[in-house]
Amino acid sequence: MTLTIVLLGLAAAGAVLTTVQTGLVVRFLKRRRPFAAGRREPAPSASRPGVSTTMSPRVSILKPLSGLDDGLEANLASFARLTGLSHEIVLSVARDEDPAVAVARRVMARFSEAPFRLVVGGGSGALLSNPKVERLVAAARVARGEILFVSDSNVRIEPGDVARTLASFDDPSIGCVSNVFTGQGARSFGAIIESLHLLTFVLPGTVLAEAGGVACVVGKSMALTRAAHDAIGGFAAFTDVLAEDQAIGCAVKAAGFRIALSTVVVRNVSVNRPLARALDRQARWGKIRYSFSKLTYSGELLLNPLPISLLACGGAALGPSGLPPLPFAAAGAILLLRLAQGFALARATRSDLTAGQLLLLPLKDVLQLATQLVPYVSREVEWQGHRARLGPGTLLMPSRHVLPAAA
Repeated sequence: MTLTIVLLGLAAAGAVLTTVQTGLVVRFLKRRRPFAAGRREPAPSASRPGVSTTMSPRVSILKPLSGLDDGLEANLASFARLTGLSHEIVLSVARDEDPAVAVARRVMARFSEAPFRLVVGGGSGALLSNPKVERLVAAARVARGEILFVSDSNVRIEPGDVARTLASFDDPSIGCVSNVFTGQGARSFGAIIESLHLLTFVLPGTVLAEAGGVACVVGKSMALTRAAHDAIGGFAAFTDVLAEDQAIGCAVKAAGFRIALSTVVVRNVSVNRPLARALDRQARWGKIRYSFSKLTYSGELLLNPLPISLLACGGAALGPSGLPPLPFAAAGAILLLRLAQGFALARATRSDLTAGQLLLLPLKDVLQLATQLVPYVSREVEWQGHRARLGPGTLLMPSRHVLPAAA
């Protein structure tokens, strides 16, 4: 019975925390508007899609490519219609044989006036190296912009999103800006679970960190000034860590710059992701956060209160007093609260998740608890054909499951 009471207390605390998070997200997205007082609009002459000038572009958009993401062609095409800034788009891929190359060239042919550039190869070739950072290093070598905007290949945006995001740099003290993001286009069960995870856990966690003044940078869509990039040693200084985004954010802050979170919501396109792959991604992200702080990561368990309340129900049912009503009433209340939070977050972010998909949120929460326990028993990660073990701060170390090559 004592354990049941403890679990109920933890679940109640989690219900309060997730409600606070939801309120922070809604307030954050409503209260701060791009181009607020004291900020300037981009010059009208640079506001047409595909416009390039003889001057160096203000922004270099760096897009690492590897394989065929869902909707890759449409994702890249969304960057051909940017408005409100002078820019170039540098697509970076490791090998000419990568299927993403054919898609990239097709988009470049469709939008011949858009300022696309394609970089193939140019990596360091290190055995234990973050493949995304390798692509960023290769792209940055040819980039000409005073701002470097990193955008993953599965990101899709609206024409004015980049210009609105970069308005934050009108404050010269800011060296790095990142976007919040949610899923888009989910059709398979795994993709729906992933989109729900982004909407109800990743997004609120990012906003909570921002509200608490904690450095939290998500590299799916982030930008840094050339001055900040150079001050931290460039992308090449982060080839040996998996969470290069968070490491870059911390380094930028340590170099004396401020970091900011933009209210512009970009979309992570995931249409037909298998459930196993979606859960593996959650577990990998958990291992990343665990490697930065075990204590903070353990505290994240409170941000998933529904499974805790269900465990309390299980403990009560097995106890000598039979089935006391309180744990089950609490679990029912938390279930309804979680659904209300999900619908509120979907409305605030204009998510394309349907009502039926949002009703799967309780199942997502239960599956999430399983992935949250993985970092306590394993630090091994697999991504983009690479396998490694995570050290402190996501330092990439040789996997214990891969035998060294014969001399």
